[in-house]
Amino acid sequence: MSRRKERPDHLEIGMDVVRTPETIYDTDDGGKGQRRPMHGYVCYIHPRGLFHTVAFKVRGGIIKESFQGVEV
Repeated sequence: MSRRKERPDHLEIGMDVVRTPETIYDTDDGGKGQRRPMHGYVCYIHPRGLFHTVAFKVRGGIIKESFQGVEV
């Protein structure tokens, strides 16, 4: 019997997620921006599920960004 973790079917506040933020990114030597997935946690979900806000912990503090829908 396998003990695989099943993906949750809906988001909840406080849930750890992986998202690729548009406002936080590294630059390579050529000056191009490289967007990478980051770990964060859900801090707000729109009542109708239109968007959710994720907080990312970075060196300077916490940055929040909103994403469409409520996909897991």
